Amino acid sequence: MANLKVIGTGSYLPEKIIDNSYFEDKLLKRYDVNGEVVGKKRITSDGIYGVTGIRERREAMENEWPSDLGYKAVVRALDDASVSADSLVGIIVSTISEKSNFPSAACKIQERLGIKECVSYDIAAACAGFPLALGLANSSFNSNKGNYAVVGSECLRRISDKTDINDTLFGDGAGAVILTPTEESIGFLGGYIRTSPLNGMLNWIFRDKNDYLKMPEGERVMKAAIRGMLDTAHTIEERLGLGEVGCDVYIPHQANGRILDRVASKVEKKGGKVYRNIENFGNMSSATIPVALDFALKEGFIEEGNKVMLTAVGAGLVASAAAIQF
Repeated sequence: MANLKVIGTGSYLPEKIIDNSYFEDKLLKRYDVNGEVVGKKRITSDGIYGVTGIRERREAMENEWPSDLGYKAVVRALDDASVSADSLVGIIVSTISEKSNFPSAACKIQERLGIKECVSYDIAAACAGFPLALGLANSSFNSNKGNYAVVGSECLRRISDKTDINDTLFGDGAGAVILTPTEESIGFLGGYIRTSPLNGMLNWIFRDKNDYLKMPEGERVMKAAIRGMLDTAHTIEERLGLGEVGCDVYIPHQANGRILDRVASKVEKKGGKVYRNIENFGNMSSATIPVALDFALKEGFIEEGNKVMLTAVGAGLVASAAAIQF
């Protein structure tokens, strides 16, 4: 059965680096779901790293938006794949932070690439968007054959409240993959997504009345993220007959160092290894997985023949996963 395989990856990180010292002199606040302040705290660089696993993150320039970052990531991915932009028949962008979503970030990228006709659209599943976008591309190519660009791109620092203690988590960046049809038994193996908005979960991660990103239920989000990423990955592995052995490599959404530690403690028991780069880039929502995938491939962390599990949890709450073999 034909499916899509990855033939190129690329990423773009803005030049401006925000290290933890940026936050040291600030009195950062904790907010509840109603936007009321429930606590204040000054935090050190080491304290931020100890809680989040992050030392620095990137910040886009004032005139840069996800479509700009995403375009640069796609250009690099096309170069890595040694294919032209004209070969693309589909561009799918996962983003929640584009300045204007009509026209979509995908359409803006298509225009800058100079592609006359293409199926281009955005999805908004927050941190869980990239595995979902891969599945959508794989579902589309039978009716629209050719190469696809799948992109995760975010400017979270643009929508992060600088008085909120959670501002220490967020960074900007973009990653992209180029996919092409194959008859080989590699490439996209399967995907899974589930959404659980009940029991107040819609208020765990959201945009407030000032359009700022808020996460008042951090501890609950952390527990749900660990459970969601492991459960969705396991669901796919069971379907693929990998329930006992698992995948070779896991690339979880780089949300928080403690989350990655817990996920790693589970999958490493089955012989899998977890890639992480949260220390240098922070939480970039839907951009974290494609950026991490690009770095993992270029660093040789992923080897030929490896089965790789991409898994994420985001606002909603939405949990998603996708398995790919290289």
